[in-house]
Amino acid sequence: MNIEAEKAMIIEQVKTVNDTDLISAIKSMLDYARNRDQKSYDIPEAHQNLVMERFEKTRENPDGLLDWEEAKETLKNR
Repeated sequence: MNIEAEKAMIIEQVKTVNDTDLISAIKSMLDYARNRDQKSYDIPEAHQNLVMERFEKTRENPDGLLDWEEAKETLKNR
């Protein structure tokens, strides 16, 4: 079933709901989705530069990277 058909089916089902708690829960989910989609994150330039510097160091010395399992063991043993 495609998304438009699913939305139409949900809309029809919601039209028949009389439970105020269920309507409130649906409204809360829709509000959450709308707010989540509207959020934008401003990443400070200093943070962006730090990440780019770390990428560059990795490109210059890929052998300096640790395997994830090795890194976990190192952290556990501290």
